[in-house]
Amino acid sequence: LVPPWPTLAWKDIVEYSFLGKFDLLQHSCTDIHDHDWTTPAHCEATMKYFKLQYACEEIQHLNVEVHRLHTAIHNEEVKTVATICWLLEIDHMLALELKCRYQVHAAVNAIVGNTTRRELESSLLKLGQMCYA
Repeated sequence: LVPPWPTLAWKDIVEYSFLGKFDLLQHSCTDIHDHDWTTPAHCEATMKYFKLQYACEEIQHLNVEVHRLHTAIHNEEVKTVATICWLLEIDHMLALELKCRYQVHAAVNAIVGNTTRRELESSLLKLGQMCYA
């Protein structure tokens, strides 16, 4: 072939992420090897760009989920405390058992709630600023 095709090595074959790349090379009427977009550096940059775009979209979803999780933790706490207070009047032993079991659960919720509100929101805000800068 004129010009000669580059030698295909096993390392190059393994790096192909899907078979469409082979089809593109097979069905092209012109030599596409000279185009900038065929170089590994350009392909890698393009893939990273789209991954960054997806990450920015994911941050928007996580911002919603953070608030949903915080609301669910708050609602659960309110309902459980109300149930314990109600049970104290009806069945004191059952109320104490529920209170003991809920204390461990409440401690975990406090850790998750604090992380959710401060650290996670702060991290997502920083990442969001990077995406929309």
